[in-house]
Amino acid sequence: MNGGSGALPLPLGTGSPGVGKYLEPVIEVIKASGLKYHVCPMGTVVEGSLEEILELVKKCHEATLNAGAKRVVINLKTDDRVDKPLTIEGKMGV
Repeated sequence: MNGGSGALPLPLGTGSPGVGKYLEPVIEVIKASGLKYHVCPMGTVVEGSLEEILELVKKCHEATLNAGAKRVVINLKTDDRVDKPLTIEGKMGV
């Protein structure tokens, strides 16, 4: 593993301030990816290569739209290191 990512899909145009029904399918996509992940209150952290993470973000985007959102904004942060391995535990200080 040489990278980590934090992403938060924001469904817009839903007619409601609640977003849980739009994000539940996203969590299922993340689980099905086989990548290591940690769900946080304001986003989800995923371990994987940059290519794996970007492909997963695309699938999460599609899952949000398929759940009925009319618009999706995704804030994505990536940390890709070549000098040492990165882990979720390392980033969280666990």
